[in-house]
Amino acid sequence: MIGHDDEVARRVREIMVDVLDLRLTPAEIRDDISLYSPVIRLDSLNLLQLLMAVEEEFGGHIEDEDIMEADLENVGDLIALIGKHMPATVARDGVA
Repeated sequence: MIGHDDEVARRVREIMVDVLDLRLTPAEIRDDISLYSPVIRLDSLNLLQLLMAVEEEFGGHIEDEDIMEADLENVGDLIALIGKHMPATVARDGVA
């Protein structure tokens, strides 16, 4: 069975590829890649689009304050923030 953290990380990477139109596969997105690197190219607008897609996928919500307080430097930081705020039912069902 896939754990909650693994399932969230897998789906976040898939969503990143779709929303950010990355030229990577989800498996190629490592936790240590900078969100602001030429590979990911995250900016404030696509961060908003990415978080909206994640919230829709998992049915959770991340407060603006939590996003502002998070030290989002790399993919791992983003996945940790999202995993912290998504419902635990993802792990049991494997579905959002």
